[in-house]
Amino acid sequence: MQGSSKVSILQGDRRYCYLTGAVGYLHKHHIYFGTGLRKISDKHGFWVLLTPELHNMSENGVHGKNGHELDLKLKQECQRVFEREHTREEFMSIIGRNYL
Repeated sequence: MQGSSKVSILQGDRRYCYLTGAVGYLHKHHIYFGTGLRKISDKHGFWVLLTPELHNMSENGVHGKNGHELDLKLKQECQRVFEREHTREEFMSIIGRNYL
């Protein structure tokens, strides 16, 4: 995919579940999703690999009905890592919202 980062800013190029360390079949979770944000997440490396259950295959996954806390945790962690080398203003101009 053109403009896609092959490296996650949270886990680098490591190929395991970001939350559990499991290997095998994993889903790419775009941390900021919705209208236009999936492409932005791809471009900037705002993604992690998750087991299907922690992604969208259970109620406790990040997209599940009980996943809001996990979703927010990943958004906040990603923003913190981004802001180690960039400003909050840069983050806000990319994502349009502050999660911290």
